[in-house]
Amino acid sequence: MNERISSMATFAFDAIAARSRGMFNVSSWMYVMGLNVALQAPFWILKNFYSFQRPIFNEDLMLAVLLFSIGLRLGWLVLAAVLVVDVVRIASLNYHFLNVADFVGSVRFVSMMNLAPFLTWAALLLAVMGVLYLFALAQMLKRWRAPMAVIQVVLIAGVLLADGMNGSMQMAGIGRDNLREPFNVGGSPVWNLYKMQQAGVPSQASGLQVVPSHVRDSILQWHASQPSGSILLVLVESMGEPVSPQLRDWLARQIQSPRLRQRWRFTAGTERFYGSTTHGELRVLCGLDGSYEMLDATNSHPCLPHQLGADEFTAMGYHGFQLSMFDRNRWWGVAGLQAHHFDYQRSPAQVKDCHAVFHGICDREVLHTAIASVQKPRRLAYVVTLDTHLPLSSRSKLQAPELAALCVQADVSEASCALTDQLGALLRDMANQLEESAATPYVAVVGDHAPPFIRTTDRQAFLTQEIPYLLLEPQDESQQRSTAAEAP
Repeated sequence: MNERISSMATFAFDAIAARSRGMFNVSSWMYVMGLNVALQAPFWILKNFYSFQRPIFNEDLMLAVLLFSIGLRLGWLVLAAVLVVDVVRIASLNYHFLNVADFVGSVRFVSMMNLAPFLTWAALLLAVMGVLYLFALAQMLKRWRAPMAVIQVVLIAGVLLADGMNGSMQMAGIGRDNLREPFNVGGSPVWNLYKMQQAGVPSQASGLQVVPSHVRDSILQWHASQPSGSILLVLVESMGEPVSPQLRDWLARQIQSPRLRQRWRFTAGTERFYGSTTHGELRVLCGLDGSYEMLDATNSHPCLPHQLGADEFTAMGYHGFQLSMFDRNRWWGVAGLQAHHFDYQRSPAQVKDCHAVFHGICDREVLHTAIASVQKPRRLAYVVTLDTHLPLSSRSKLQAPELAALCVQADVSEASCALTDQLGALLRDMANQLEESAATPYVAVVGDHAPPFIRTTDRQAFLTQEIPYLLLEPQDESQQRSTAAEAP
């Protein structure tokens, strides 16, 4: 018995000694520290190019490194899990999803999209480099695994101490950091994701929230004075408010042709946006915010179709893509809209597939159909555009030479200028169609959210919390004659 205890003690001592020798081995420290840096390095490098929120050192990847010392399979499993959570959280914030569960839920619509434009040589190269990197990592782990756990525990403790000294004073990123320096060296994306989800639970439990929308209010105010007048409401995908005053003015001028000024009075402004496209729809249609899945017969009364229904309005909804995307074929009806179904299969080639990722009916054709519907009184035509969705279908040369010069003056990126050009083309086309319109409906054009560019330089060209709107209020006949007389 004593011999057995003695042998066990000797084994334990030898193991501790081996780890201790590893602790004083400079190569071991260099490897483990290098491993931590290598796992974080891609995020540091990409931070200079891409817009996402992430701590400098995050505890989740450090925990994965620690678990490698227990078992390779466990280490790989945890590493894969934390990387997925990290990327999903980054992507959900980038695309304005307020709830990560909504972002994950949107994966069910991926089959409707053409993903070929995303399969670039750069993406393939990154994938190959990632595989080679992980293969090299696995080979090196076999050599330095023994002292790894102790060294990693020391490193994690040091990171947590640095995080506390920086002003957090919270373990694992719990609570709101009060940072002395503009970074958090000990945050946890998994924990932040959990807290983000928890923060959304109370609002979801209490149902849809009332939010202000000047566009919706202006429609109701005009309707009160013109109860039989028709209304065209256009929600423009990715229509952000340019930071540059010159680009802002140029964009607004694209729909302000002299002929339109004879019939409509123009107003421009901004309003705050909340979340992704469907949040924008609920904002302008209903003055509500939250998940569209919570919209039902008990809370949809504020929606414009129901508000106008007392005056026997016909409310139609138009979108060039499949209406099953984000379940518009269901909740539009709850909001009081009759969905117009375009016949994609029988439509001629020239009126469809203007977007490489979303194959549907082009915005020009959708707007033509919607404008035709408001030629009669007591009509509401609600349009959600498609062609301006990111990524844009092409990076061709700008169609507006004046805009190219303004972009150079404003020092905005090529991608931001291309989107502005695409938005301008949409507004010009809308203006041309309205000029030929016999009726003079109330027209409201508004963005859904700021453009979800991935690159920081592209994103910075637009306001981060506000989107623009353009209102075209019909002038009465005497005003139209007066405006026409003043026109050059």
